[in-house]
Amino acid sequence: MFKLFFVLFSFLMFFSNEVKAESENVLFVHGDNRQGEMLFGYTNPGAVVKINDKDVFVRDDGWFVFGIGRDEKSDIVINSKINDKEITKTLKVKKRKWKIQKIDGLPENKVNPPQEIQDRIMKENEYTYNARQKPVDMQTALCYQMPAKGRLSSVYGSQRILNGNPKNAHNAIDIAIPQGTPVLASADGYVIVAYDEMYISGKTIVIAHGGQVTTSYLHLSKIDVKEGDFVKRGQKIGEVGSTGRSTGPHLHWAVLWKNVRVDPVVFVQNSKGFCN
Repeated sequence: MFKLFFVLFSFLMFFSNEVKAESENVLFVHGDNRQGEMLFGYTNPGAVVKINDKDVFVRDDGWFVFGIGRDEKSDIVINSKINDKEITKTLKVKKRKWKIQKIDGLPENKVNPPQEIQDRIMKENEYTYNARQKPVDMQTALCYQMPAKGRLSSVYGSQRILNGNPKNAHNAIDIAIPQGTPVLASADGYVIVAYDEMYISGKTIVIAHGGQVTTSYLHLSKIDVKEGDFVKRGQKIGEVGSTGRSTGPHLHWAVLWKNVRVDPVVFVQNSKGFCN
């Protein structure tokens, strides 16, 4: 808790002149405003915050989070309003360079599935999408950890070429670890998806952490939770596997804000100041 107060105090001191200029309204951001980043913001408790004119959930203590997509190029405009007083910040999004990753040896029906399989994939994607849209009754979690430790076999944002076919960017990370390794919840939250066998992602878990932040755990060999369960940070939720479209045991871990996929590694690093 001391770290959190120290971070807050430091920001308040740094922005003291700006705060006075804005009639004592407070608005600052922790993190780097670049593509793929999940940022932590702070404003007056009770304020209404909008990002690019869209409402953002603000915790009772004034903290909020928001993400910048991998390919975002437009400015991010943050507006905070309380008691008819407003403060606005505009963030220029910094570009990042992305790696190219080639993966061969996948079953052809996993790379270019027939129409009936494409229909199944669409239904499974819709199921997960709809689950993410439902709000959960909790303050947004601010402290996150890696769900497992191991070698990163694929990093966030890399352009993927599967069996020679260019595909969408890999907006997650892959952790290469042995079959059966425990997978831990990265933060407190509610299990909103515990799906036994999706075509692409295999055994899949999605956890909602409040503020429309969700984390996804794919290709599991075992699921230890069910939909509706509340889990604590560090709790075992499943085990590493190679189900779905996979060439070997690994954990595919994704972090989203609303429908924006961000860099999980940077997100965990940015959250460290909130962890006791």
